[in-house]
Amino acid sequence: MTSGPVPSFHAFTTKARGLARRIVTPASIGPAFDPRNPPVPPSPQLAVQALWDTGATGSVITAATAASLHLVPMGVVTVNHAGGSSLVNTYVVSITLPNQVGVAAVQVSECPDGAGQFDAIIGMDVITLGDLSISNLNGQTWMTFRIPSVEAVDFVREADRLTYSGVPRNAPCPCGKLRPDGQPIKFKHCHGA
Repeated sequence: MTSGPVPSFHAFTTKARGLARRIVTPASIGPAFDPRNPPVPPSPQLAVQALWDTGATGSVITAATAASLHLVPMGVVTVNHAGGSSLVNTYVVSITLPNQVGVAAVQVSECPDGAGQFDAIIGMDVITLGDLSISNLNGQTWMTFRIPSVEAVDFVREADRLTYSGVPRNAPCPCGKLRPDGQPIKFKHCHGA
């Protein structure tokens, strides 16, 4: 077995009080900068509440957030939403998530104010940079996120590993699958593969 260097990643975990019907985490939004050459002094950052939305193609900030940061629009784009479609301003920002998980130079679109429930939406443009997992063990929602992606998360494989732990490789597979000649398939050729 060969091993290479352990990939460097940044991550955070948050847990809700009970089951969460939506995931909202703290974040900081600021003007975009090159992380290899950050500005001195640092750019102003605005603490916000960010709604995580896997149904949103791109990330979004509210008009109030853009105004608070004195952001200059980079252009306009038509966005589709539950109320139809709108022509809105776009900006380029840097987003810092909990535990200093940072994403530089994210193009965001503008939305109306979030009715006090959120100031930004983290969309699939950010989520697909890494791994997102949500679990609800014992009636409590946990969400964890890391950048970059370092492994595939496969709950089926994990369930199979737990279900079939201790089965010898040459034993018939406990699932009962048969070869075309009616003989049991060995575990190593079925769920043990």
